[in-house]
Amino acid sequence: MTRAHTPTSQPVLVSRFVTGTITLMSVLIVYDGWQRLRLLDAVAVIVGPVLAMFLSHVFAATLAWQVETGRRATGRERVQMVGAESRFLLIGAPPLAVLTACTLLDVSLTDSIRAVTFMGALSLGYWGGVAGRRAGLTGWRLAMAVLAGLVLGTLVLALQVVLQPGQVASGGML
Repeated sequence: MTRAHTPTSQPVLVSRFVTGTITLMSVLIVYDGWQRLRLLDAVAVIVGPVLAMFLSHVFAATLAWQVETGRRATGRERVQMVGAESRFLLIGAPPLAVLTACTLLDVSLTDSIRAVTFMGALSLGYWGGVAGRRAGLTGWRLAMAVLAGLVLGTLVLALQVVLQPGQVASGGML
C-alpha cells in the first residue's frame, strides 16, 4: 500500500485531529435538546459522529486505493487501511473524558457539553502550537500559530450564534 492510504506521518494525523475536532464541535453546537438527555445519550451524540468520520475515512481510503491501483483491495490491505484509520477514533477520547469528569463533579449535562466544546476550541490552539513547533517556529511566530488555532476555535463556537441565535440569547450553549 502507498503512504497516502496508510497515514503514518504526524502531519496527516494532526490534520485528521483538527478536522475531526471541528466537525465534532459543530455537531455538539448545533445539537438541540441537551437538557432532555442522560449521560449515555450524550455519549452516543459524541461517539456517533466520531464513528461516522472513521467509517468515512476507511471508505475513502478504500476508494482511493481502487482508483490508484485499478483493483480492489485484498483483505489484508483492507485490514491495514482500517488499522491506519483507527487512530482517528481517538478524537472521541478527550470529549468523553471531559464529559465524564464533569458528570463526576455533578455538573449539568448542558454545562458539561459547553465545557467539551470550549475544550475543543482550546485543543485547536494546542494543535496550532504542535504544528508550529514541528515547523521550527519559536517566539512570537509560535504564539501566532497557537493564536490561529484559538481564533479558529472561537469562530467555530461563534457558529452557534448564527445557527441558534434564540438559544444563545436565552442562555444556551455559549
